[in-house]
Amino acid sequence: MSTPLKREIISSLPLQMTVYFNAYFAPCWVTAHLYTLFQKYSTLDGTQKSILVIAHIVMIVVEIVRLYLGFVPKLAGFWITTLMLQFPMMIYQSISSDWSALPLERAVDGLQTIFLIFELIIGFLAVKRIAKFQYSKFRQQMAIKNFEKNNKIE
Repeated sequence: MSTPLKREIISSLPLQMTVYFNAYFAPCWVTAHLYTLFQKYSTLDGTQKSILVIAHIVMIVVEIVRLYLGFVPKLAGFWITTLMLQFPMMIYQSISSDWSALPLERAVDGLQTIFLIFELIIGFLAVKRIAKFQYSKFRQQMAIKNFEKNNKIE
C-alpha cells in the first residue's frame, strides 16, 4: 500500500503581484494607445495606418489573453505569450522609427515594458522552481513504487 504524498502548492507571490498590478494598468495602457492612435491617424500614410491599426488590435487581444492566462493560472501559457508575442511586439513598436510616437505613448509603453520584463524574469524563475519541484515529486513516487515492488510480501 502506497503512502499518500503531501499536496504542496508552489506559487510565486512576486509574479502574482506583477500580474495583478499589470491588470489594473492594462485599461490605462489600452486607453492611451487608442487615444494616441486617433491623434496621429490622419498624419500617417495608408500603409502605416493599416499596420498600426492591426498592430494595436493584435497587441490588445494578446494582452487580454496573456493577463487571463496569468489569472487562471496557466503559468506556461502566460510566460510563452509574454515571451513570444507581447514582448517582441512591444519592443518593435517602441523602437520603430516609422511611427511617430507621442509622449503619452512612450510613457505607457515604458511602464508596460517594465511590467513585461519583470514578468519574464519572475515567470522564468517560477517555471524553473515548479519544474524542479515536479521532478523531485516524480523521483519520490518512483522510489516509493520501486520500494513496494522490491519489498512485496508474498
